Amino acid sequence: MTNFVLVRYARKPESLHEIESVLRYREGMAYQTEVVETKEMTTAEYDSFVRRPLASRDWLAGKGGFRNKDVRLAIAVTAPERRTLYVDPSGSDYGRYIGMGIEGGIKYPEIKVQLTGKNGNVFNILGLCVQAARKAKLPQTEIDTFFDEATASDYDNALATCQRWFDCQ
Repeated sequence: MTNFVLVRYARKPESLHEIESVLRYREGMAYQTEVVETKEMTTAEYDSFVRRPLASRDWLAGKGGFRNKDVRLAIAVTAPERRTLYVDPSGSDYGRYIGMGIEGGIKYPEIKVQLTGKNGNVFNILGLCVQAARKAKLPQTEIDTFFDEATASDYDNALATCQRWFDCQ
């Protein structure tokens, strides 16, 4: 069984705080991520890893990258009483991209919505999402729920909602 998770990544992070900030402030795009390997660590090993995430590590070399330009490949880093990190070294031997999962993942990962290169107006973005949902034959009640959630607050909330509901590219 393939394990997927929605992750926001920090690029070349220098600390755990920087990794957490990307998730906390919803910076950058969230990526559908396939966990290709799990690295189980002790608490001390994990703490050492996050103190120096850019240090060279043999177990990262040559791994990561993308599958089909839309699914990021990553190594899950786990330790007791620590939050799981997702590391995409993109072929390098250090934590080039390190992120944390967004709770719940993508609700409808099979519904792809192309946002890159499109008009960034929030109504246009929501329209593209609704159009994709209709094409996928989602019930109107579900589309209404999505739209209500997306329009409940500001622009950032609308984008975050789109990324939680659909595979936005």
